[in-house]
Amino acid sequence: MKKLYLIVAMFAIFFSGLSAQQKDDKGIYLTAEKMPAIKGGMASIGKKVRYPKIAKEMGIQGVVYVGFVVTSEGKVSEPKILRSLAKPLDAEALRLITEDVKFTPGYYQGNAVPVRMVLPIRFRL
Repeated sequence: MKKLYLIVAMFAIFFSGLSAQQKDDKGIYLTAEKMPAIKGGMASIGKKVRYPKIAKEMGIQGVVYVGFVVTSEGKVSEPKILRSLAKPLDAEALRLITEDVKFTPGYYQGNAVPVRMVLPIRFRL
């Protein structure tokens, strides 16, 4: 009987540790049961891109990776460039994420929660 309690206690400790690992040190979720989604999908981002004139003239193409947090209200906070391409394209990627793209919040156990995300934004001529 004592072995059974010990096994149950070990499983409880193990699984409670797994759920705690879904958050970073600031309490922001790294994964959620329902991840935040872009309203209109990724195609909506492509329609809103304003390709910088200097980048067009220089023929710069590629992907900019932007990291940010989608709050429990669906707003973007803490945007930053994780992988840069060129300053004008980086600025456009940040503008898209902070001004033009709308998100539905992420959910964990039925509650809206802040979720950390990374979004690749492809620039193609």
